[in-house]
Amino acid sequence: MVMEQISGRMKRVVPSKGPDVDWRECAAFLDFDGTLAPLENHPDKVALPDRERRLLLELSDRCNGAIAILTGRELENIRQYFKGILVVLSGSHGAEIDILGDPKVVPGADVEMDRCYAAAKAMADEHGLLIEKKAAAIALHYRGRMEMRAQVIGLIDRLAETCQEMTPLHGNMVSELTLRDYSKGTALIQLINHPAFAGRRPVAIGDDTTDENAFRAAKSIGGLGLRIGSAETEANHVFDTRSDFVDWLEQTLETK
Repeated sequence: MVMEQISGRMKRVVPSKGPDVDWRECAAFLDFDGTLAPLENHPDKVALPDRERRLLLELSDRCNGAIAILTGRELENIRQYFKGILVVLSGSHGAEIDILGDPKVVPGADVEMDRCYAAAKAMADEHGLLIEKKAAAIALHYRGRMEMRAQVIGLIDRLAETCQEMTPLHGNMVSELTLRDYSKGTALIQLINHPAFAGRRPVAIGDDTTDENAFRAAKSIGGLGLRIGSAETEANHVFDTRSDFVDWLEQTLETK
């Protein structure tokens, strides 16, 4: 079971087959890694499976293109997975948004990011960890190196304390420094007011702590948050596994 926070209290959310959704009236806000695509030890090894690609094409048709991918990856990296699919892309946890080929990138805290990157890279080099410097974030991965979890989280938290424009974000086997004023939630709110999304009920779907801001944003305007996997969450519904989510998505698209 999973905990959901409602009005400041936590309640149990039983994993389910998912809610009834009419995509003709909704907009989909989807995470990528661990949601549309299986997690891998290295981000470069991730691929969008054929089934999920087919379902995205059907979903785009059903909701008239009101689909956004909300990811921690950079726009430059995430585009390759969605060629030929009509979707809006938001990268770097809301700091980058590309609406139909019109990319907007929030200026980063360059000096502070450079300093924080140097400190994080020193740990990465010493312990053989993967580090990414994105347009508006720094990510330090410890997948396959769980013994490094406490050290990585501790370092990112300490760096955030010395960097006014950055905030720590701890996810599944990765800790990041991201721009304080941006998140997947701010991206969702910005996009739901765009003509391509306006008037639709937002449905935010993800598998990680980094998706919680999107769940909260969707719920704040009458939408839904759907989370994959067992964890404390503010989502309305929970799927036990990624496969359960994909099965549910296919079923919603079979409903006329």
